[in-house]
Amino acid sequence: MIIELFRQQIPMQEKIYYLIVILFALTLSFAIHEFMHAAVAVWLGDETPRNMGRLTLNPLAHLDPMGTILLLVAGFGWGKPVMYNPRNLRRLKSYRGMNIMVHLAGVTGNFVLAYLASIFTILFGSLELRFGGGNIELIFRALADAFSYTYAFSLMLLAFNLLPIPPLDGYHVLEELLPYKVRSSDGYRKFERLAPSILMVIFLASTFTQIPILSGLVDLIEKPFSFIITILDMPFFLLFQFVGL
Repeated sequence: MIIELFRQQIPMQEKIYYLIVILFALTLSFAIHEFMHAAVAVWLGDETPRNMGRLTLNPLAHLDPMGTILLLVAGFGWGKPVMYNPRNLRRLKSYRGMNIMVHLAGVTGNFVLAYLASIFTILFGSLELRFGGGNIELIFRALADAFSYTYAFSLMLLAFNLLPIPPLDGYHVLEELLPYKVRSSDGYRKFERLAPSILMVIFLASTFTQIPILSGLVDLIEKPFSFIITILDMPFFLLFQFVGL
């Protein structure tokens, strides 16, 4: 992603502008994702995330080196997993249900962030057209770009994390739904150990063959969420048109 940006034949000033926009979108998307994992775990009764300093929106507390590098280079990645103790979850009766809630909290946060970002993109894009000219137009354009990228990255992070491959959230949700006999089998544990390597092989194969294997899967998962947000955005399009923005 960053490499592609600096390969483009555009002025350095514009490259720096988009770099700032991209970093804003990435850090906000990551911070919300991991914060939601921590917040839901704490709400359900486990103080481990708070004690480990993860109950914060500070992106530095949530960045995973490999996941961040992969995201900057390839356009998808992950944050540092939030550690929690399932035995401390006591708010609800269903042990399995509470674990699923913790694992789905991150992607839920990304969906809400993507929705809010889409609204702000519409708002600032409309204000840019309404008050075109001068510095105020540049400010509204920058805000529209920042939230447009936030929308895109937050949806990407949501879709990528729903893949049923360790160490992603989709895998942990699937694990909770499988019978204990399957989860404790040698074959399943072997898959769990090899899955991150398989994910990296798929990424490298996509890169060198130019066949969008992984990005194609992410796009496929992303489509229904994007469609829902498009439907939810319609009232705001109508509202901004009504008030003349």
